[in-house]
Amino acid sequence: MATIKTIAWEQQDRDEIVYKFPSNDISLGSVLTVNESQEALFFKNGALCDIFGAGRHVLSSSNLPGLGKRVNLASGGKTTFTAEVWFVSKLDKRDMYWGTGGLRIIDPYFEVPLKISARGQYGIRIADSAMFVKKLTGTLSSFTIEDIEDQLRIDVVETVKVSISQYMKENNVNINELGTSYRELARTIIKALKLIFEEYGVELLNFNVEDISFDERDKGYQIVMDGIAEQARLSKLGISYMQQKQLDIAQTAAGNEGAGNLMGIGLGLGVGSSVGQMVGNTVQQMPQMTIPQSAAFYIARNGQTVGPFAIDIIKNMIQKGEITPETYVYKVGGTAWTLAANAAEIAPYLHLMPPPPPTGL
Repeated sequence: MATIKTIAWEQQDRDEIVYKFPSNDISLGSVLTVNESQEALFFKNGALCDIFGAGRHVLSSSNLPGLGKRVNLASGGKTTFTAEVWFVSKLDKRDMYWGTGGLRIIDPYFEVPLKISARGQYGIRIADSAMFVKKLTGTLSSFTIEDIEDQLRIDVVETVKVSISQYMKENNVNINELGTSYRELARTIIKALKLIFEEYGVELLNFNVEDISFDERDKGYQIVMDGIAEQARLSKLGISYMQQKQLDIAQTAAGNEGAGNLMGIGLGLGVGSSVGQMVGNTVQQMPQMTIPQSAAFYIARNGQTVGPFAIDIIKNMIQKGEITPETYVYKVGGTAWTLAANAAEIAPYLHLMPPPPPTGL
């Protein structure tokens, strides 16, 4: 086999990242040419001897000091030795795509699994050639952008999955609001991916999220959307979603008139985060104590059911003329709708209604 005198890589394809020089019969005095945006790695018996940057290098024992430890170099001659030369491209790669379908995340507010699809784009550069060849290339004679995408896909998808759930939880963002937060979400993903990519000798240049979509046929999606709608409705009434759910649980557990009274307690006092603890303690003590008679009522308004409202709120609504003797009401824990005039807890307050103006004025 002829001794190699010139070693170079004329890169023809931008997608090619790593190129192994096809011959390993090299001699001192050979010329190594490394183009801009390239690095050359010398290996002997699987061990890295030296790394060469851009320029023209005449190989000698002076610029290959590590080689002398692995081969006996004859003095004054063109000693031939066996070694491997790898070229690594340092070009920026900014048109790499990522995407996943059927990915499941847990909605942080409603704690329901959701099926999502997501896609976007990112860019990389090889920052540490030796680390990259060691961790990803191995003994392959060439390595392309497609190979990198295959290697990094699992890391990207898993990071996207975790970051979406984390971002929604920390920023109190629901699935309807996520579409306006792609840039902030991308910044969260970048922080996590940079650390992972560095372990492969890869620098993450950019990362963006182009789209996140939800499977509208998924049962979890329907549950969350219904929850968001209910949350918005309760917010209009000044009641938190979690407060309503805690009181619903208490009503079911009690299974009697006392459950309605519990709702009156929570709404009448206007408590927030302490409702769950108060309701839980009250339900546990129900066999030993008398529940205060503070009722709550649903109201029929414009063909819809609104509420429930505690008596204090009912009184304010009567004063504003929003409830009249002919308004239908339904007591929490009751069995049927009835006129406000026939509800024992409401009737005494109907005198608070402002009188009609005198006729003729």
